[in-house]
Amino acid sequence: MKRFLIETWGCQMNIHDSEKISGMLSALGYLPAPSPEQADLILLNTCSIREKAAEKIFSRLGQLRPLKRTNPDLLLGVCGCVAQQEGESIFRRAPYVDLVMGPRSLSQLSALLDQARRDGRSIGLIRDDEPFVSDAGPVVRQSGPRAYVTVMEGCNKSCTYCIVPYTRGREVYRSAAEILSEVRTLTGQGYHEVEFLGQNVNAYHHGIDDLSSLLRMADRVPGVRRLRFTTSHPGHLKRSIMNAMRDVPSVCNHLHLPVQSGSDRVLQRMRRGYTRALYQDKIALLRRMIPDIALSTDLIVGFPGETEDEFTQTLDLVLQVEFDQIYAFTFSPRPGTPAADFEEALPDDVKQERLARLFALQESIQQRRNQALIGRTFDLLLDAPSRLDGLPAWKGRTRCNRIVHVTTDSGSVGRFIKTRIVRAHGHSFAGEPISEAEVA
Repeated sequence: MKRFLIETWGCQMNIHDSEKISGMLSALGYLPAPSPEQADLILLNTCSIREKAAEKIFSRLGQLRPLKRTNPDLLLGVCGCVAQQEGESIFRRAPYVDLVMGPRSLSQLSALLDQARRDGRSIGLIRDDEPFVSDAGPVVRQSGPRAYVTVMEGCNKSCTYCIVPYTRGREVYRSAAEILSEVRTLTGQGYHEVEFLGQNVNAYHHGIDDLSSLLRMADRVPGVRRLRFTTSHPGHLKRSIMNAMRDVPSVCNHLHLPVQSGSDRVLQRMRRGYTRALYQDKIALLRRMIPDIALSTDLIVGFPGETEDEFTQTLDLVLQVEFDQIYAFTFSPRPGTPAADFEEALPDDVKQERLARLFALQESIQQRRNQALIGRTFDLLLDAPSRLDGLPAWKGRTRCNRIVHVTTDSGSVGRFIKTRIVRAHGHSFAGEPISEAEVA
């Protein structure tokens, strides 16, 4: 039996793509390998969003190269967004690579493997006219209580800094019937939390269905306890989606809504398609409709030409909105994007200093907001064993996406447990289980 190993970089989309690839390889008779040294096939499933993504992949390929000398039959492949971005140049820089496959070419995997063995190399990249094949066969999901479901692929936006529309192609959508069939299969397998995935997931539409109707239909599938969706674009956050978040029992009270900057001029140069005021209006409406909603966002610091005043506007936005969590990064040019050619690039030390100030502000906000949750009770969905104060514990997640460690020796993956928050830290909580008598 041949064995495979997948190393994954990036977001939930990449994690789920690796789950699909694992399922396809298992159907082809492969078994998982416990280490690279024991693998007959190694695939690097890559992300190209962050700085020097390609260089990191080539560095990793160099580390794996000696394995091909000890195992001449080993196939080494690059998948995902870096594969789509770099294409044939991967073979020129790393001629020992056997396979290159973009993220929209998963259905070609079996044929690409056969070609790589026969001809020494193979490549599969998307074309504009290539359809989205959503049924990639069986999925081998990571251990845990939640399951990802791809509802759409690609992006129709033209943000000046982002390479995703090129690496993942134009938007295509699965039918609601196909999505709901997968949800029913998942609940039959014991999954109680489902997360819908898409680059701009709230842009989903297929026929008369959109994300709001999809959430309402999925809520009616027996066994669904929690529904999430990521990642959303502010321009597609319609009132109907907000209504579904408020009214549908299983939809979690958490939303990740990237804002990227608090300056209208920077947002315009980013070509985001909304203003700061529009973003804040939607946040204010959400909080009126769902008072206990938890909000997270993405921010880019040091976009070309960003002035100190414009950066201060971002700090002011963070202070006003009071996000529960942020994901912030300094700007790094992506090859082939318009922003890569923008003038007025900021020095690295300026970008790093601004990022440190942003994180310091967010840390103070998070500490205060987290402290306010002490004494509150949550339904915790357990996902992994942990330790707390030297005692056996379990790590779980609330509906509002907070990570809590609870002291218990009777936990299990996928179990729900009533938990009271007893301590708050910057990025997680300590909790204690509540007995049924206390709940009553």
